[in-house]
Amino acid sequence: MEVYWLGGSPPDLPGIKQTGTLDGIPEDGFVFIEDTSGIEWKSIHSRRVYLVSDLPVPAPLPAQVVGVIPRDAGAIDAIVTLCTEMVESYDLGDRLIGSLNEKELAVHGTQKALLRDGKRYRAIIRNATDLIFTLDPAGKITFSNETMKRYLGDGRESLIGSALTDFVVDGDRRPVAEMIGKGFQKGVPSKIEARLHLAKGDTGIFSLMSTPLREDGHIYALSVIGRDITDIRSMQHRLSLQAKDLTLMINGLSHELRNPLTVIGAYMRRIEKKEKGMHADSFASALSGIYSSIRRIEEMIERTERYEAIANMKVEYREVNIRRLVMEMIESLPGHIDAAIEGDLEVAAFSDERHIRDAFQRIVENAIETGSERIEIRLEHRDGYAYVSIRDYGPGIEGDAETLFAPFYSTDPVKVGLGLAEARIAMAKIGSSIEVVPQACPGAIFILKILLDRRNVFRSE
Repeated sequence: MEVYWLGGSPPDLPGIKQTGTLDGIPEDGFVFIEDTSGIEWKSIHSRRVYLVSDLPVPAPLPAQVVGVIPRDAGAIDAIVTLCTEMVESYDLGDRLIGSLNEKELAVHGTQKALLRDGKRYRAIIRNATDLIFTLDPAGKITFSNETMKRYLGDGRESLIGSALTDFVVDGDRRPVAEMIGKGFQKGVPSKIEARLHLAKGDTGIFSLMSTPLREDGHIYALSVIGRDITDIRSMQHRLSLQAKDLTLMINGLSHELRNPLTVIGAYMRRIEKKEKGMHADSFASALSGIYSSIRRIEEMIERTERYEAIANMKVEYREVNIRRLVMEMIESLPGHIDAAIEGDLEVAAFSDERHIRDAFQRIVENAIETGSERIEIRLEHRDGYAYVSIRDYGPGIEGDAETLFAPFYSTDPVKVGLGLAEARIAMAKIGSSIEVVPQACPGAIFILKILLDRRNVFRSE
């Protein structure tokens, strides 16, 4: 704080500046004015002023004049010291208040950021497409996001307190228990795959990744993220089938082509040797054999291309009325085939109609080729699947039923044998499969197991 003296000679005190005018003195300056200075009161403005006088001063004094003091160096020094300390105290208080305000603003800002981030994190966890939950040492759920409740809840208000193993398929409970034990006992992250019973009635395959949560050196919970890999495993199965079929087809083609080419070669040699003296009937027979062999080669190429077309056909999911589709197929059967249908009146699946139709048609064609004049079809649905059972009354299947689906396998040497391979790959592409009862006494039963809904409805909500 600067101190000014306006008037005669100031007392011999440090820090006091003598001036002859108020001009240049800051508004917050501290001024001693002698009574002989002749300064007008109105020019003082807001400055803090002490009037220095040894004579009585008439009242009233202007508000800017803090007080009247005698011309005494000790009194003036005491007032300067007191005012300086007061100003410093005020400045320190202002700085403290400013600091506190800044800290309060910083705290409020941090709280707002934490609240904002907390809301974001909760929203991310709540709406995540993965299952996010925590487990206690007993394997019971202590927290779960909304996605998990929609996947597994089955109408429950909460999953808290439920044992995770209650939702796990029996055959996968052991690895789940080992994951929980490893997390709490060894304190290490782990990753497994497990099948879970879903609320919509079917089974999903999930990759479960667990991480121990520690506090004060103690593991109090496991944090688990579950990712739905059902479609990935279905794709891997389909690609595995295609790779296997491709290998068999390559091997089969080399074998199957050899026979007609050998026949063609034999007939061509006969024609070359006996061309001049060859009877018309023999010549026609040779040509017939050649044409027949060429036709078989063409048929193998056509069926191979048809298999490739089914394997590469785009999957387009929409609602399919299974019963209507089956009825249309029955109506297209040859007139000598007696067909009957029984079971559920209405079965609908969200799937691809062309793939189901192709698989159904190949199975029926196979039944007709066995010589069966009657086909029985039964419709039912359970556990998230529609089952279309197609029974023929042929001779049944001998040996390994899996061999039936191998490319170029046929009990009829005239047939190419790709129909059942086409049916299997068509079903695999829509997450479905074919089951076989080889000896139904009489005949055989092929069962199309069609997944009712390929959509992950929880992810679209």
